[in-house]
Amino acid sequence: FGGGAWLAQETNLFLSPRAKQLDYLKEHEEEIVKFVKSKNSKIESVQISWDETKWEKVGNGTPQGGGEIVNVYGGFNHIESSSWNVTFDIENGKIIPNSMALANYLRMGGRIFD
Repeated sequence: FGGGAWLAQETNLFLSPRAKQLDYLKEHEEEIVKFVKSKNSKIESVQISWDETKWEKVGNGTPQGGGEIVNVYGGFNHIESSSWNVTFDIENGKIIPNSMALANYLRMGGRIFD
């Protein structure tokens, strides 16, 4: 009986698809940080706001739509008014790692960060 509980934990049988996707993203936090830092040499540190992560369906004008994405948000350099947003495509319930893209400009106080 104990082995079955261990197996369930190891394979995340009880986690929702979104919880699994969020766990995956958290495991790849350093890659997200490096990606955001690569967008501007003035970015020294990156903060991720995991509680703001959002899932969306994207449209492309067809009945089946354009698929699903997950948006990750955060700030940089410990500046409260800073923000960034990266997206990942989702296919067959899994995040596509090489689909990471900056969705909006880096911002500080609502303005584009140069």
